[in-house]
Amino acid sequence: MSSEKIVTLFDTTEHARAAERNLIKAGFDEGDISIIESHHIREHETGNKGTSIWKRLFGNRVEEEHAQIFSEAVCTDGAVLSMKVKEEQQAAALTILNRHQTVDISSRLPAGQPQTGSISPVANEETTRPWLTGDESEAEILRLAREELDVGKQLVREGSTRIRRYVTEEDVSENVKLREQHAEIFRHKADGRSVDAGDVDWSEKEVVVEEFSEKPVINKTVHIAEEVQVKKVNTEHDETVTGTVREQHIDVERRREDGKTGITPKK
Repeated sequence: MSSEKIVTLFDTTEHARAAERNLIKAGFDEGDISIIESHHIREHETGNKGTSIWKRLFGNRVEEEHAQIFSEAVCTDGAVLSMKVKEEQQAAALTILNRHQTVDISSRLPAGQPQTGSISPVANEETTRPWLTGDESEAEILRLAREELDVGKQLVREGSTRIRRYVTEEDVSENVKLREQHAEIFRHKADGRSVDAGDVDWSEKEVVVEEFSEKPVINKTVHIAEEVQVKKVNTEHDETVTGTVREQHIDVERRREDGKTGITPKK
């Protein structure tokens, strides 16, 4: 049973790795697939002076022009994917490879240079097809996001109420009646009648009369005039909160062969 070696060129190693993943997922043997990157060329040149890595891998069947294109692409972050396939698997392998951004080698040959050799470079039949992710069995998913307003509550210090007790003074007056006791001397004429000398008390004598007066005495009494109670109370009020939320939508654009397009907005 005959087999064929397919060589494809990619401008980035990432594209080559994606193609490799799809080939393995489709059932191709991983051991039949190899990817040559720039570090492979450097390693080869270190130990094999004067021998092209492409001729060493593929023999003299590789044209010099092809080898030059391979080297230039690989040295600028490109990669070459080569694989050995059975004749009946060739079409399936080419179908998978053509779904990636392979390089059309013939377009990079010098003008007028024919494409020769038995190695089969893959033509880039779908040059406008984007590179796939490396897992063709899963659908591509666009996630559409929508923002929602989530209103919470936060306790914020608005200020404080300070209640201070202090003392003031005020002059007040009160009327009060005060009494006084004084000695008053009243003299009046006697009736002039005669008395015996023995009936007269000739001793010295004094009479002391104590005098009193009331003086105002200030005394203070304290009465509870008012009670001030301080406590926290909770009140509620309704407030409308507004905000701007974002939502993603998609437009589906279908292109027809006649050039007409139709855009269907989707939520």
